[in-house]
Amino acid sequence: MYIYLKNAGLVLSLCMAVSFSVATYAKQKSISWLDSQINKDPEVVAAKELLNASNHRAKSLTKAVYNPELEASYEKEGDFDNYSIGISQTIDFWDKQSANKSIGEIGVYANQQQLLSLLDSKKANALTAIVNWQAAKKVAQLLSVRENQLQTLVGIIEDKRKAGLLEPLDAELVYLNLSQVFSEISESQIALKNAEVNVQELLPDWTPNTTNLFSFTFGATNYSFNSQWVEEHPKVKLARAQWKIKQSKAQLTTMESKANPTIGVNAGKSGDEDLIGVTFSMPLNIRNNYSDTVKAAYSEAIAAEANFRSVYRKQSFEAKANYESLIVSKKYYEQWQKLTKGRLDSSENLLNKRWEAGDINTSDYLLALNQRAEGLHAGIRLENQFKLAEISFILSMGQLS
Repeated sequence: MYIYLKNAGLVLSLCMAVSFSVATYAKQKSISWLDSQINKDPEVVAAKELLNASNHRAKSLTKAVYNPELEASYEKEGDFDNYSIGISQTIDFWDKQSANKSIGEIGVYANQQQLLSLLDSKKANALTAIVNWQAAKKVAQLLSVRENQLQTLVGIIEDKRKAGLLEPLDAELVYLNLSQVFSEISESQIALKNAEVNVQELLPDWTPNTTNLFSFTFGATNYSFNSQWVEEHPKVKLARAQWKIKQSKAQLTTMESKANPTIGVNAGKSGDEDLIGVTFSMPLNIRNNYSDTVKAAYSEAIAAEANFRSVYRKQSFEAKANYESLIVSKKYYEQWQKLTKGRLDSSENLLNKRWEAGDINTSDYLLALNQRAEGLHAGIRLENQFKLAEISFILSMGQLS
């Protein structure tokens, strides 16, 4: 359908390739599956058909501007039959055909960038929905584990209370904590279901069991920002192409404001005489020289240039903001990983042993369990923030597709 050559230069300090920096077959398969789902989106189908239309339009614009005209006449004059036949051709004196060809080629390029921009956006939305679903699932699993802990704790406390080892207040504290967890579980399950629906809306064949397809990451460890990446962004290229189209159309409007001659030849018979003639005609742009139309076209070209610079500026600042957000989220997510590495499991075991030994009371024990759960929840949020920031940064560089 078309050929599109693009700088796949999202280096990120380790030369990420087009789409994702994935090396294994399984990850490539994941991306292929994701692309196949996105290609089913009606907006993507519409964009592809518009690209097909622009290809046909571009082909038509390479053809001649004017077709020849056939003229014929016949009349009866007394006993004589008069007739003539001729052909005429308007000359493309100002070479409008070349201008049309340029407009068609740029139009195809603009539709390519429109499609790529849409694919980037759709893929980013799909990945964002998956990341949010994964985070919601982890929160739900965390709360489920916490519920099981408290349910087990209720049984232990009841046994100890009956044995006279604990006060009734201890049991009440556990029940209060458990009731709070029920509320949190309900909210997390609702959030999980909403997240599932969001993913299914974007990926028709997706199910919760499909999640193993998306266990990969982008694979980057260091990030850097380069303004050249912004120049290669499909949105920026689209705005530039729209500007160039307006420039070409302004030039075409100038050509159309100038007259093109028409020449022709004819032959026939008038009475007993043979006729051969040559015709020439030229429009006289006296009453309307179309100067205002030309001025309007060039004003539109200037406006398109301003729009291009606006899009480039906006995309640059968006990319910079996403880069800064990514660096911050990465920093604190890695700090959380370093801080909690190996401590979460050991802290749970230590708390259980100390409470069972009577070294800490039930109130402090429950408080410590809640703090541990909050720490795990914070890790889920930090991981989610980091992944979303990474998606936003790659999107702002125009490198998702």
